[in-house]
Amino acid sequence: MNNILSLAERAFVVFSLLVFMQAFIPAMRQAMGLPIDQGDPISTLFGIFILLVTIFLLVVWYKRVLRIVVKEQLLWILMAIANFSLFWSVAPEETHSNLIILGRITLFGIYFAARYNRKEQLQLLAWTFGIAAVFSLVFALALPTYGLMGRGSVLTPEDMAHAGTWRGVYSHKNLLGRAMVLGGCVFLLFANSNRKYSWVGWTGFVLSIILILGCTSKTALVSLLTLIMLMPLYRALRWNYSVALPFFITTVSVGGSLAIVLVSNAESILGAMGKDLTFTGRVPLWAAVIDKISEHPWLGYGYDAFWLGLDGESAQIWRMLGWAVPHAHNGFIDLCVDLGLIGLSVFVVSYFATYIRAIAEIRKTKTGEGLLPLIYLTFFVLANLTESTIRQNFFWVMYVIITLSTHNNFTQEFEQKQVQPEVNKLLTHSCQGR
Repeated sequence: MNNILSLAERAFVVFSLLVFMQAFIPAMRQAMGLPIDQGDPISTLFGIFILLVTIFLLVVWYKRVLRIVVKEQLLWILMAIANFSLFWSVAPEETHSNLIILGRITLFGIYFAARYNRKEQLQLLAWTFGIAAVFSLVFALALPTYGLMGRGSVLTPEDMAHAGTWRGVYSHKNLLGRAMVLGGCVFLLFANSNRKYSWVGWTGFVLSIILILGCTSKTALVSLLTLIMLMPLYRALRWNYSVALPFFITTVSVGGSLAIVLVSNAESILGAMGKDLTFTGRVPLWAAVIDKISEHPWLGYGYDAFWLGLDGESAQIWRMLGWAVPHAHNGFIDLCVDLGLIGLSVFVVSYFATYIRAIAEIRKTKTGEGLLPLIYLTFFVLANLTESTIRQNFFWVMYVIITLSTHNNFTQEFEQKQVQPEVNKLLTHSCQGR
């Protein structure tokens, strides 16, 4: 009976993660004759179902939840700023509705971090990305109406601009690419941490690369290659300092040389990728958004209250740039727009505190799953440099999970260093007494 309940709980987790990453939702909307990037009643029901089950599980595992929640402060300060932004929001109704979503997904992140250890987390993520990857390939090859851009009954200019590229179970090719970057890393870590089923991890990794090539996202491909190259560097953090220091000096020297070459040839390299030195119009966009930030620098415009098209504060940017801008195409700028410099500063401190704990976890562990926090934190930065993913459901859930669960290993390591010498002394005195 316990095994059945545990299996059902894991199935709920995988289902929830798929919903958070918006997998299969676009196909469902398309089948209903709705635009794939708008809401629908079934998604709303999914959200309510996930919330109710999450609350129940939080109660069931309340001891673990309390133990992990009290260890974190910065994340809750950031959440408090987001909630209090309702009082100064330029669009309070939008802020209120989006704060409900933020609270719902944060609760799930708390439950996931408290319930499962790192190895179990990696396994569940591998299942999630495995399902998304397999069905994305099926949709692209066997169900092109759903799996390719520019197909279906309800089309947008964006669909037509990328017609024929793969989007799999997602609404856009870039979403597929971004998901498979993280999925590819998860599969690599799984292959290295589970020798018996390493073939599953390698199969998933190859499938992730195929899907990235199919969606033609050069940004996703570069991001995946960057993360793969960083993995040996992160593993080197486990070495003794006498060995690690020369390695890091060599790496920095080689990396600096490559950076000089890339900067010197930036225009031709970006041109080969179909980009330009303005990052496809992002630099003028960033300048315009930063100018708007200067009007509300400290507290911002309120959580998710800025980008409302011609009906909100974003109207000026739309008219200035001449195109329908959905967000700042930079997660950190968008966070500053929402919560001001104060909110951005709290997040940055929270991020680096988590980063330090992630390094401590790497040094403590010897298996692949120990790399997961640092790999995700690096991916999180890469994903938010030219896109805006901080507020997106799945990526925020993952940030909450990593932030909270790194406390466990960090605290255990600290306690072991502090307590173990005292234990050894007591044992020594006890033996001498005998």
